[in-house]
Amino acid sequence: MSREALQDFLRAIEHHQGLRRDAARCSDDIELLALAQRHGFDVIQRDLRDDAQESAITRWFKTSRIQRSFQSPPSQSRPS
Repeated sequence: MSREALQDFLRAIEHHQGLRRDAARCSDDIELLALAQRHGFDVIQRDLRDDAQESAITRWFKTSRIQRSFQSPPSQSRPS
C-alpha cells in the first residue's frame, strides 16, 4: 500500500501548486517524506529506494538490445 501512497503523493504534487512548491523546497528525502506524511501520505524511505531502482531497470530495458525478446508478439487477426 505504501507504493500506492508514493504514486498518490506524486500525483498530488503534480496537481497542487502549493504542494509542488513545498516539495521543491525539500533538501533531502527526509524532508520530502515528512512533507508527504504531513499531508496524509504513508510514504516511507523504502518506497523512494524501490521507485528509483524500478526506474533504473525500466530505463535499462528501454535502451537494451535484448528489449524486443521480452515483448509479446503482436496478435494477428484472422478473417473468419
